[in-house]
Amino acid sequence: MLKKIRKFFRKLPREYIVFWIFVIWALITISKVFSYTILNYDFYKNLANKQQIWKVEIPVTRWNIYSKNNTTLATSVNLNDIAIDPTMKWDKAKLIIYLKDLIYNELCNNKTKKYCYEWLLKFTKKLEIKDFEFDEKYIDSIIINRLKEKINNIKVTSVLLQNNLSPDTINKIKNLWLAWVYANNWNVYINPEEVIWQDITAKKLALYLNIPEPRIKFLIRKRVKRYIPILNKLSIDWYEKLKKYLSSEKDAIKRWILDSDNSIVNFIILNPYPQRYYPENTLASQVIWFVDSLWVWHYWLEWFFNKILKWNNWYIVAKKDIKWRTIDPISLDMWDTYWEWAKIYTTIDRNIQKKVEKLLENWVKKYRAIKGTVVILNPKTWEVISMANYPEFNPNFPWDVYELEKVNYWKYPDPIKDLRWIKVFVIDSVNWTKYFYDWKEIKLREATQDELWNPAVVKYKFKNDFWPMVYQNDAISSLYEPGSIMKAFTVAIWLDSWEITKYSKYQDNMKVTIDDFTISNVSHKCEWYHTFWHALDFSCNVWMLKIAKKYWKALAYEYLNSFWFWHLTWISLEWEISKPIENYERWSKARLFTTSYWLWINVTPLQMAAWYSVLVNGWVYVKPHIVDKIVYWDWRILKYKTQIDHRVIKKSTSDEIKRMLVDSINNWVAKNWNVKGYTLGWKTWTAQIAKKWWYEKWAWATFASFVWFWPAEDPKFVVVVKLVRPKTSQYWWATSSHIFHDIASYLLQYYWIPKKKVVTD
Repeated sequence: MLKKIRKFFRKLPREYIVFWIFVIWALITISKVFSYTILNYDFYKNLANKQQIWKVEIPVTRWNIYSKNNTTLATSVNLNDIAIDPTMKWDKAKLIIYLKDLIYNELCNNKTKKYCYEWLLKFTKKLEIKDFEFDEKYIDSIIINRLKEKINNIKVTSVLLQNNLSPDTINKIKNLWLAWVYANNWNVYINPEEVIWQDITAKKLALYLNIPEPRIKFLIRKRVKRYIPILNKLSIDWYEKLKKYLSSEKDAIKRWILDSDNSIVNFIILNPYPQRYYPENTLASQVIWFVDSLWVWHYWLEWFFNKILKWNNWYIVAKKDIKWRTIDPISLDMWDTYWEWAKIYTTIDRNIQKKVEKLLENWVKKYRAIKGTVVILNPKTWEVISMANYPEFNPNFPWDVYELEKVNYWKYPDPIKDLRWIKVFVIDSVNWTKYFYDWKEIKLREATQDELWNPAVVKYKFKNDFWPMVYQNDAISSLYEPGSIMKAFTVAIWLDSWEITKYSKYQDNMKVTIDDFTISNVSHKCEWYHTFWHALDFSCNVWMLKIAKKYWKALAYEYLNSFWFWHLTWISLEWEISKPIENYERWSKARLFTTSYWLWINVTPLQMAAWYSVLVNGWVYVKPHIVDKIVYWDWRILKYKTQIDHRVIKKSTSDEIKRMLVDSINNWVAKNWNVKGYTLGWKTWTAQIAKKWWYEKWAWATFASFVWFWPAEDPKFVVVVKLVRPKTSQYWWATSSHIFHDIASYLLQYYWIPKKKVVTD
C-alpha cells in the first residue's frame, strides 16, 4: 500500500505537491482561527483574562454617622495592633519603659478606675487584681511585670495542629500516649519545647490528621516567637505619636546621632486593620449599634442605613504579559465604580446624650434598678434629642458583653435578693452550653434557686449582668404597661368630646368593685367630692371609671387609634415593636375600666414620648425621627422634615391638659421635685410588672416612670424616664423623680433658659 502511495506522488510535479500542502495548511489555520475567534471566543477570552489581567481589590469601608452637633459617632479608620519582635538585640530596657508609658496612657490615664481595672485585667490576662490601687506607680509596676513576662517568654510552647476533629479521632490521638500532644475540645495542640521524638511524633499524627508528615515536622519544630502582641486597636492619637517617635529615631540613626543599639525601632511591629471606629465609645451605642471585624453590620442605624453607609466593592485592573509586566498602563480601568453612599446626620445632641447617659447610670446604680431608659423628644419638630439606656456597651469591643466572672459573696451577700433577674450559671457536664472563662472553654447551665442559695456551689455571671441584652434598645424594643402616667389621655378624650370640663365634679368613695375585681385609689386625698382636675393631680383610679362609663368602648377605641397607640412610630431604627389592641367589640366591661387607667395596653418609651407630644404640641400627631439629614456622595441633601400626619384632639383640649398637668407641680408629693423658676408640666406613675395572667406581687416588681414637658406655655421638650425594678424603693417619687430633676436642671441650663415667676390658675 505504501509503495502505491509513493509511486502516485512521484508521478506528480513537485510544485503541485507544494501547492496543495500550503492549501491544506491554510485551511487548518483558518479553521483554528475561526474556532478561537468565533466559535469558542468567550472561552479563550476568559482564559486569556485569567492569565493576563491583574486585579487589585480596594478595601471596603463605610461612611460616617454624626450627631446634631456634627461630632462623629461612627467612622472607618485604620487602627493598628502593636506587637514586638523580641529576638532583636537592641535596647530592651528602653523598649519596656516606652511601652509602659504608652500602655498606661491608653488604658488608665484620664480614665475611670473601673475602666482602667477592666483593661488591665485583659492586658495581664488575670481574673482579678487583689488590693488594686488606682495609683500611677502601682499601675506602672503591673504593666512592667507583664511586659517583662511577655518579652522574656520567647519560646513557642503551643501550636494548634488541627481543629474540629471527631470524638473518635480525639480518642485515638489520646491513645498514642505522647506527653507533648494535647487534645482539648475537639482540637489538637502540641508543645514543640516538649517534643522528644520529632520523626515518630510526625509519623503517628499523620495517620489521624489531615496533614502531610513533612508539614507536621515543620509545625512541631523548636523555634522562638518573632511576633508578640502587646496592644490591640491602638488609638489614633497614640499611633501618630508612636509613628513620629520611630521616624525621629530612624532619622537620628541615619545621621549618626543615635547608636542603633540604643534604639527600639526594629522591635516595633504595627499591623493596620480597617476598622469601624466609634470615637465616643459607649455614647448612643444602642442607637448606632456596631459593625464587627468582618464588616458585618448589626441592627439600629448601622443596619437600617447599611446600603448607603457601605461602599460597593471596586477594583483597579491592568493587563500583564507572561513576565508579569504591564502591557498597556493606560488601560487601567475600574469595575463597579458607581456608589450610592451617604453620610448620616442624626438628631441626637451629643452633649445632652452624654449627660443623660451619665445621670442614668448613676441613678440606676444608686437605686439598684435592673435597667433604665430616657427619651427626650422635641414636640415641635418631633426630633429625638436623646435616647439613652443603661446598661450600655462599647461598640468598639462589642463581644466584651460575653465576659464571665465568678459570683463573690462579699459582693452579693444575699444571692436571692441581689441576683434576682440576673442570669447565674453553674458547671454541668450533662446539660450544658459552651461559654468561656479565664480564656478557657467551660460547660455551664442556669442555676436553680436551691443552687443560688448554696454558698458551696461555684457560680458564674456575666460581668455586665445582662449579657447581650445590653444590645437591645429598650426605648423602642421593650413593651410595658404605662399605668397612671397615661391618665392624662383619658381626661383628654373626654374633654375633647365636650362631656366634662376640668371643673366638673364627681363622688369618690376610694374603691369600686366590678365583677370579681376591686379597684381602689392610692392617695386618700382622692376621697369625697372633687373636680376632675383634682383627680388628675392625685392620680385617682376611681374617677377614671366615672369617665369610662361615659365614653364607653367605641369612642375609647376610636381615640386610641387616632393617638396611634398600637402602631409603630416608624422611626428610622430597625426592630421597633408595638402590640395591637383587640377590637372594642371583644372588650369586657372590666377591660374597658382597666383600660381607662391604662392597664392591658403595652407601649414603648418612644411611643409614650410621641403621645405626650400630641397632648402638648397643640393637637397633631407627627412622625418622630432620629435622622436629621442624609448627605449623598454627589452632595445631594435629603432633609427630614416635620411630617404632620393627622389631627388627634382640638387645640383647646391640648391647652386645657397642659394647664392641668402644670397644676400637679403645686400639689401632692410631685412639688418636691419641681425646678424652681420654671413652668413645668408632668405626670408620674408606678405600676406592677405584668405576667401572662397575673401581676407580680413581691418587692422590686414595679416600673417607676416620669413624663415631663417644658415650658408649659410652648413646650420645647418632652422627657420620658423609665426605671425597671428599682430595689431601694418601688415608688416613682423615691427613684425616677430624682433623675427627672437632674435632667430638667441640666437642660434648662444647657439652653440658657432664664428663670421667671411661675403663674398658675
